[in-house]
Amino acid sequence: MTIYASNEHGDAVSVLSRDATNGSSFDEILPLDEFREGGWYWFDVVSPDPDVKIIDAKWQVEDDGAKQGAATIVITTHDRPETCMDLLEGVGEVIGLGGRVEHIFVVDHGRQYSVADNPRFGELHPEVIRRLRVVKQRNLGGAGGFGRGMHESIKENLSDYVVLMDDDVALDPESFIRGLDFADFCREPTIVGAHMFEMSEPCVLSTFGERVDRRDYMWDSVPGVVDSFDLSLNDLRRTPWLHRRFDVDYNAWWTCLIPADVIRSVGLPLPVFIKWDDIEYGLRAGSHGIPTVSLPGFAVWHESWREKDAHDWQAYYLLRNRCIAALIHSRHRRGTGLVLSNLAFDIESLLCMRYSTAALRRQALIDLHREPTDLLRESDGKLASLISLRQGFLDSSERTDHPEKISIDTTLHLSDRTSPKGKVATVLHMGALICRHAFRRRRHTVAPVLPVVMDEWQHIGHRDAVDIYFPYGNLVSRRRRSRSLFVKSVKGLLKEHVRLWWRWPELARRYQSSASHLVSPDTQGMHLFGEKDSR
Repeated sequence: MTIYASNEHGDAVSVLSRDATNGSSFDEILPLDEFREGGWYWFDVVSPDPDVKIIDAKWQVEDDGAKQGAATIVITTHDRPETCMDLLEGVGEVIGLGGRVEHIFVVDHGRQYSVADNPRFGELHPEVIRRLRVVKQRNLGGAGGFGRGMHESIKENLSDYVVLMDDDVALDPESFIRGLDFADFCREPTIVGAHMFEMSEPCVLSTFGERVDRRDYMWDSVPGVVDSFDLSLNDLRRTPWLHRRFDVDYNAWWTCLIPADVIRSVGLPLPVFIKWDDIEYGLRAGSHGIPTVSLPGFAVWHESWREKDAHDWQAYYLLRNRCIAALIHSRHRRGTGLVLSNLAFDIESLLCMRYSTAALRRQALIDLHREPTDLLRESDGKLASLISLRQGFLDSSERTDHPEKISIDTTLHLSDRTSPKGKVATVLHMGALICRHAFRRRRHTVAPVLPVVMDEWQHIGHRDAVDIYFPYGNLVSRRRRSRSLFVKSVKGLLKEHVRLWWRWPELARRYQSSASHLVSPDTQGMHLFGEKDSR
């Protein structure tokens, strides 16, 4: 058996070698002080006997006498009783392995189903049922659901850690315990986030670490990380970047461990319904000197983000909440980078004939000028108004067809409309398409069905009509070019972007002065969680 160590560049050396005989076992103590910038330990076993077996192997650290922290799991769910039940079964396996889960909150926003009334509820691990509380409340989105669980946990002083989990993740019990153990050994309070693997491709790691670009306040992977990385095709020796330590700004809340002391110190999530609640929380914690670690070996499996549509009603929250986070945390006097990147995205949406998306994003910019405390009064009514706003546009009409009835035009390929090369060519190409959409009437009514991968301005901006096929759900979105809608949308968006840029300093002061009030457990307990109905 040979033990290897690598550095942050992926250079590996043998640090120890032992000969083993049948039935032998041994322990080795290895130093950890050489891994500040990255690197790994691993071992290889080589034998001429093809039947050699490794009975057991563990990486352990010396017990420093630190307390083993107990955890409260918080799951937010909305009409997903079966996936939520699958997750609770996984939590039962964690408890069976001594995973120190003391309390489980399921915050149920559903209207059609109730988790507690599911026929499988009685089949859960008895210790899950004993620890479980199902809290029914009006739909406050992911932020309101996680916030409720965090609020209940610190109000009753239930545990050392709160672990936030999506209701549709697949959990590995040993991985979960690894996250708890890591948190125990952190010398200072630390948010410990899990990596996400893709449910349909279990060896594909979505991203190794994420950050927020301070120029345009958009989330992105940490430089040097390879997204959608297939670990089944790439081993550790041939992947130098996997050996680096990557510092992150936040970890998404598909699964994320937050010490209770951190919640008491920095508060609850912003009451923004969905989107950017986890990012803003990581930025806020970082401003308090509390780091976030995206921990290798602590992971869950989740539906791929490539199968999510960010152009429906969620577009409103994606933009509004991103702007709110920037207004609170950005150090720039004016959000020029954010405003310009937003405007470019909106023009691209209009060239793709997504007029409903542009309308939702314009409404998001308008609502930024309301009082920040209005966030505390949002509930289902806001979502209903956004859905209603979107339904007024043709591109929101999505029909569900059987896959055999959908005829995708196989004669069209991405190579038919290649992306322009260079910034100048891109600007000229986009300018030509803008003029076409603004001044030329629609002439063609034939609408080929194209795959969602071609739903980009470079590929469909020259068309008058197109149907976009989304394989998940077998949905077909109708797109028809409208000169009047394009001109009206551009004028409205330009107005709102200029208004945001001009009023940025005033809005920043307003949101910054309101932030501590909005995230206060007392405030949210009074305005959001006043009516308690749990079982």
